[in-house]
Amino acid sequence: MADKSLIYIVDDEPLQRELLKDNLSKMSGYEVHDFPTGEECLAAAKVRLPEIVFMDYYLNSQIKDAMDGIDALKELKKLNPEMEVVMISGQDKIEVAVNTMKYGAFDYIVKGEGAFLRAEKAIFNIYRYKKLAGNASRYKKLMVLFGIGMILMIILVIFLQMNGYIKSSPGWI
Repeated sequence: MADKSLIYIVDDEPLQRELLKDNLSKMSGYEVHDFPTGEECLAAAKVRLPEIVFMDYYLNSQIKDAMDGIDALKELKKLNPEMEVVMISGQDKIEVAVNTMKYGAFDYIVKGEGAFLRAEKAIFNIYRYKKLAGNASRYKKLMVLFGIGMILMIILVIFLQMNGYIKSSPGWI
């Protein structure tokens, strides 16, 4: 199972957590673990980092002194800034979504009938984003190598011209 992508689901509502886990587990290639609190998720993440975390915004509705979603998001990003966190909430407020994005959430999903489809699309978008970022990084490295090659070629031409191997004017003039 080590070759499967690891996804964590953190939600204090057992039914919501189980439904999302079942839905994401049906997608091939994903190992899905679920946790009722941010503290449990962080403890597991210290042992094995997930690629993606789906996290409820209000994690302290069942256990009042539990860490809330934003605090857990901040701690996960400290562990690994490359980890993608998708926040899930029953609130359909733009302020809440913006607040989660400010702390590094990749996406914000409102709980409801379209939430599972949005979760699948979020996974697709995360992998598409990572692929594009990898391509951009390779392109940047190629451009740097091309620039270095051009500078070396110019230096070689100047060296050859200064030592008389290349004439200043073409032979036909």
